[in-house]
Amino acid sequence: MKAVQVHQFGAPEVLTVEEISAPTPNAGQVLIRVHAAGVSPLDTYVREQSHGAPTPPLPYIPGFEAAGVIETVGEGVTKFKTGDRVYVNTFLGAYAELIVHDAESVYPLPDVTSFAQGTAAVNSYPTAYYGLFNLAKAKPGETVFVHGASGAVGSAAVQIARAYGLKVVGSAGSQQGLELIEKEGAHFTVNHREPGYLDKALEFTDGKGFDVILEMNATKKLADDVNLIAQFARIIIIGGTDGAVNLDPTPLLWKGASIIGLYIGLATPQQSAQIHAAIYAGLENGTLRPAVAQEFELAEVAKSHETVRLASSSGKVVLKF
Repeated sequence: MKAVQVHQFGAPEVLTVEEISAPTPNAGQVLIRVHAAGVSPLDTYVREQSHGAPTPPLPYIPGFEAAGVIETVGEGVTKFKTGDRVYVNTFLGAYAELIVHDAESVYPLPDVTSFAQGTAAVNSYPTAYYGLFNLAKAKPGETVFVHGASGAVGSAAVQIARAYGLKVVGSAGSQQGLELIEKEGAHFTVNHREPGYLDKALEFTDGKGFDVILEMNATKKLADDVNLIAQFARIIIIGGTDGAVNLDPTPLLWKGASIIGLYIGLATPQQSAQIHAAIYAGLENGTLRPAVAQEFELAEVAKSHETVRLASSSGKVVLKF
């Protein structure tokens, strides 16, 4: 089978497409033929060994997000059968034509959802859901500000929050991004490249502040977030780990607010099952609609990493097989 291999850490050029032996499933496992693999910032961090990313033994196959079809099932697997459409967090290894994974942590993909869209259900949608409901305990009627709402996690958060009855404000850095998050259901949008955009966002709350803030770039924006909070607000840090942050904690103190770090890997098996059940329902009924920004051929894998690292796309970046 074809797979992307990394023999040394470094620039995108270290990504090479090679022919390697295909895996076979053991008892309790399934063999999945991959139709699409998501490309995320974490993939680039692992490759270049930055942002505290894990260090896998070399060589390794990159990628955490895969969607495809069950090729064969191992002994004892009753959850799936050959031909079922699925998605899975591979914890590396997604950039390959075939992957093996434990059946219990593979999830069904509705027929109405494309494989490219399915890659967003692996991490982007669970991250958004986990942040909003498991960590922030968001409730219908509350107001949420989504930084970087045109990205994969951001657009997922906008859709989920709107579907669950929250009032949603989203930011983006381009007209295309603003149009996307409006389409995805944001009640109000602001351009984070324009002066005074935070004041405009705050106006939407009539000066009361936001109940929930989803922060994609904590290094640059967290200090500003503390001035946007309502009483008992929850700031959820989803991304931004490139340096120290200097902020005034006074608003947090007087408003009883909290800052919570999000790592989706800490979700319990029960939480994960509930999250993916909710995502399946949303995908099936159309309230969740993953936005695919760009699809690249396997041979263009280096270009896909450059695109993600530059954050030059609105929506999910995908490798197609």
